[in-house]
Amino acid sequence: MSNEIREQFVRDMQVAGLAAGTQEKYLSSVDLFFKATWLSPEGVTEQDVQTFLIGLRKRDVARETFRGYRFALECLFANTLGRDWALFTKKNCARRPSGVCRRR
Repeated sequence: MSNEIREQFVRDMQVAGLAAGTQEKYLSSVDLFFKATWLSPEGVTEQDVQTFLIGLRKRDVARETFRGYRFALECLFANTLGRDWALFTKKNCARRPSGVCRRR
């Protein structure tokens, strides 16, 4: 992830009022996603993110670990990068905590 995107991601999290610890977890989650997929932010598709999240489920990660990855990726792709993906807007998704990195 480029420094420019990373800095915007951090600013978006700060504006959303996320705690410093949450910001660190989101940055770590996003970094691990890019290391696991070997993709650039520009090259990531909705299917790539979905496949990654399904892989976490198959590995039976803890619920809160999964949620951390999901919300970190939503914050980056939907808010910072402006991707309009159904993956992050489906009604059947787990409830989103209020104020999760929403750009206003």
